Amino acid sequence: MQTINLNELPEEAQKELLDFYEFLLQKYRRKKTKKKIEDIIPRKVKTFQPMKREKIYER
Repeated sequence: MQTINLNELPEEAQKELLDFYEFLLQKYRRKKTKKKIEDIIPRKVKTFQPMKREKIYER
């Protein structure tokens, strides 16, 4: 693979190229990682206990 010499570019172009490189690293790192089952399936919650009407309106 060829080595890139960033010193031949203006400073603004160097920053742009490094920014794009960081973007590519993030993009292709995600594809390699497997999602955990906890991220895919919703979490279980406790059984819902509705309030009784009397309890809501009592003072």
